[in-house]
Amino acid sequence: MFAQAMSQACERYRPAGRFAYHFARGKLRWDPAYRALLEGDLIPREGTLLDLGCGGGLLLALLAEVRALGGPAPRLIGVETRAGAASIARLALAGSAEIVTADVRERPLPSARVIVLFDVLSMMPARDQQALLVGLLRTLEPGGELLVREVDAAAGGRFRSVEASNRFKAWALGTQGVRFHFRTLAQWRAWLEAAGLRVETRPMGQGTPFGNVLLIGRKEA
Repeated sequence: MFAQAMSQACERYRPAGRFAYHFARGKLRWDPAYRALLEGDLIPREGTLLDLGCGGGLLLALLAEVRALGGPAPRLIGVETRAGAASIARLALAGSAEIVTADVRERPLPSARVIVLFDVLSMMPARDQQALLVGLLRTLEPGGELLVREVDAAAGGRFRSVEASNRFKAWALGTQGVRFHFRTLAQWRAWLEAAGLRVETRPMGQGTPFGNVLLIGRKEA
């Protein structure tokens, strides 16, 4: 199902231009996190899935196509602070998901079965990470899951590759003043467990030069 859904999801980006289309193809094909969420039984069959920092909506586009193929069918909501990226997401999703332009640290969020944060937390200082986590725990339904993809700061050169990429992205977007806060895998895990979540970790850098990991934080039912 992944291959078919991926191909159809990429087609959604043709109206946004060649760059958006080819970026979608490359990202969905080579970033292992998208396949991992779909094939790892991490997508709820119902309820709401929140993608925070959704960018151009790639995950939501993939899940919309999975839904069309008879797969899990949660309500899809994306939140993105960059107006340009949110506009691309709206164009690609065309009513298949709700896209909100807002800073997740400032906007109340609806109750959700699953909350996804790909490469979001380390782009903010520790104080903001903690405040956001407190809010997310209120938003997450009992028995729900918080899916966090982040880099392991203990991953040596594979960490430095991600750090350099993030700093270049901040420069390209004109947000050089952003204060990053990275953690090691052990620190990410301990931080989520201290908030009351049961945490499972999975490597998420296979086939890439990046030291990424997926943390699955489950809230008690």
